[in-house]
Amino acid sequence: MVLPGKNRTVILLGSTLVTGGAEMVLRALALGLPGRGFETHVVCLYDPGAIGRELIERGVRFHGNLSRHRFDPMIPFKLARIFREDEGAVLVSLDHHDATFWGAVASRIARMKRRVLSVHSTGLWSKTSSFKFTDRLVLGIYDRVVALADMHAEHLSKREGIDPGKLAVIHNGIDTSRFSPPGSGEEKASLRARFSVPAGNFVVTIVAALRPEKNHEMFLEAAAKVSSQVTDCTFLIVGEGQEAGKLQRLSRELSLEGSVRFMGLRDDVADILAVSDACVLCSYPVVETFPLSVLEAMACGLPVVATGVGSIPEMLGNGEEGLIVPSGDIEALSGALIRLARDASLGREMGKKARSRVIEHYSETRMVQRYGDMLSDLFDDGMECGR
Repeated sequence: MVLPGKNRTVILLGSTLVTGGAEMVLRALALGLPGRGFETHVVCLYDPGAIGRELIERGVRFHGNLSRHRFDPMIPFKLARIFREDEGAVLVSLDHHDATFWGAVASRIARMKRRVLSVHSTGLWSKTSSFKFTDRLVLGIYDRVVALADMHAEHLSKREGIDPGKLAVIHNGIDTSRFSPPGSGEEKASLRARFSVPAGNFVVTIVAALRPEKNHEMFLEAAAKVSSQVTDCTFLIVGEGQEAGKLQRLSRELSLEGSVRFMGLRDDVADILAVSDACVLCSYPVVETFPLSVLEAMACGLPVVATGVGSIPEMLGNGEEGLIVPSGDIEALSGALIRLARDASLGREMGKKARSRVIEHYSETRMVQRYGDMLSDLFDDGMECGR
């Protein structure tokens, strides 16, 4: 409920807004919160990135390129000047390290009353913390810390020392109208023709940056085993990154040139998922918290085969919406894919349940609503504190 005459501006802060899970959440908030009675103002320390440029084109109030490097001593003062333009605003910072630190410092300079830190990473499965030393210097300044799942909140409390009273669990959400199954078999066949994918092939897709922790080697090794037992398979790898050359060489060594396609960085992921029959995420247990790529696949009506890392088991619910395999277990991954390839009805049933789960629990609308409820409480607290 919007209170007449009250400023309810939310300042959304990031270091740079390249295409990624946390940045897509910021995008959803920038575009969705105005429909819930808030004004949004996006601030970016460095280059706006693809998402930042989109928000600028869509008319979102935006400040970017405040500095060319992270050690600019003027950053907090530049930020504070911007923050003062919106008296009474609430700051929501992504857990980009520079944004976390400089946002806290600048908000103190600007005398802002309420601050939120949205955390999208976890050190749960690694030896190091999610937070750098500079982050820890300012964590106490934030009034709320958003975790993405119950497991994530437990980690932030027990392993990272965040006050449980400050934690709020808000699941990531996606646009279920954009990410949806093809409307008919004819539409799916048309999309496959566009991507030159044979109509009758079993298509498996992985959407992940080509980085070591995503373990694309496991995906390729499993693809080789699946191809040896199931004819007419296509494996699509969507993403780019430092591992590209290494993975392309491995694909050739495994004689997968005819069945594996490196798609690169794409802006038509929804269409690629729509031509697929299953989706894989086989990361090592070091990085995943609540990956949007899994939600996107589920929303497109696909069974997901994923390693049981981070909050993925929580995302897939009771196991009827996808299959969990141990990290690094190539036999388990290939076996799960062979099972789905040989039983199309099982994949379709899992996909239907997966989409229903996303619509019920993980839609973008629900995520924005929960952020809105939290922000309303903070605005009300801020008014009380200001009296």
